[in-house]
Amino acid sequence: MSSQKPGRNDPCPCGSGKKYKACHAAEDRAKEAAAAPKPAAHPLANDLQAAMDMLGGGDMSRVSEGLDHLGELLTQWGPAPGLRFDAAAFDKHVSRELERLEDAVARDPAQARNSLRLGTVRELGTRAFLEKLRTTLLVRATTAGLSSEDRQTLCLGALLATTPKTGSFRPEDRPVLDVVFGVQFREWGARHGQELAAKLETLAEHADLSDEAREVLRKAGEGEMEPLVKYVESDPQLAARITQEAKERSGRVEAAMRQSMTPSVFTPEEQVWLTSVLWEPLNALKAPGMDAKARSAAVASFLGAVRTALDTDREMLPGMLERMRAKAKDTALDETTRAFFADAAVAFEAEPVRMMLAAILTSYSEPAARSAEEQVVRADLEAKTKWTAEDLEPYRKLLGDMNLPAAAERIHRAQEWLRAHPIAM
Repeated sequence: MSSQKPGRNDPCPCGSGKKYKACHAAEDRAKEAAAAPKPAAHPLANDLQAAMDMLGGGDMSRVSEGLDHLGELLTQWGPAPGLRFDAAAFDKHVSRELERLEDAVARDPAQARNSLRLGTVRELGTRAFLEKLRTTLLVRATTAGLSSEDRQTLCLGALLATTPKTGSFRPEDRPVLDVVFGVQFREWGARHGQELAAKLETLAEHADLSDEAREVLRKAGEGEMEPLVKYVESDPQLAARITQEAKERSGRVEAAMRQSMTPSVFTPEEQVWLTSVLWEPLNALKAPGMDAKARSAAVASFLGAVRTALDTDREMLPGMLERMRAKAKDTALDETTRAFFADAAVAFEAEPVRMMLAAILTSYSEPAARSAEEQVVRADLEAKTKWTAEDLEPYRKLLGDMNLPAAAERIHRAQEWLRAHPIAM
């Protein structure tokens, strides 16, 4: 038999007298296909799948921890092309905004920093930047010597940086941009040493620190950074201790909220407001049969919706923190409950979005009504199969009659939202 492959219409070399195409052609093609080398698997296939599973698992704490680790990696690598906003644009924007926010910083540093974050992400978090960030993170993930956790973290960041090819998107719905902002803002503050940046970065409370540490942190909050630098130089483990304590505190709060005896951190009207704003993205997050890309988009949308709720209702988080601190000192409550509220006040101020998500998705208890009338109105509202602005009007009037103007205004805000987004339960 000739070693040369016969033509389709040539006699088959087997001697059957048939044409090759009608005899052994199909069998030979199958053998060739089996012998052909198979394409190599993508080097990040397993890590990308693990990151997709993280987004689809419903455990928001894992996503939050992954983003924390991404921040650690970005900090470790330092400023590099594709891993930071444009340096000149960032410097110009932050300098201008801090000057504008000077009075707000003095009144409420945490809220001022949130406003700065939101404005920066909207200004610099373009589709082009996200695409560059996604590509750079995937390239970094192929670097030799990384752990599986590092690679999965970088893949998670790349998935959250993915944007649709067409249509509009909101940068503030991309939590990976918050990570970039946090890292770059700390670097900016270290370079400039400005008082306002120092105030915004000062940690609000560290329960287990020494009197000396408390004093240097107080001075840092007033812009006097030298004592803090010297203290950290004398105790290199301080930053690690603070980070670890914060993670442990958040974990305690999340675990406590899953217990039936732990009271809700929300008031009834706060729950109505959050239900109104988050109903659609929450249901999208729970939709069955989503692929990894759709799941990633749903998680990003839900995170963005929580931020929108906090940004729209600027009094909600400060009101919650004030209420938690008061309950932490309320001797009418048992020691366990007071300890929970003390931890919750610190955790919610440090990580408001993560803790809000935990409270919404895992909290066991319902908010306690402040009167029998409120309990009845809330029960009537929850019995409805659809919420409209008119359905909330009796509740808004009741809160006004109870001399709770801020609560009534929150329900009014929910009514405005429902006029554009009616809820079907």
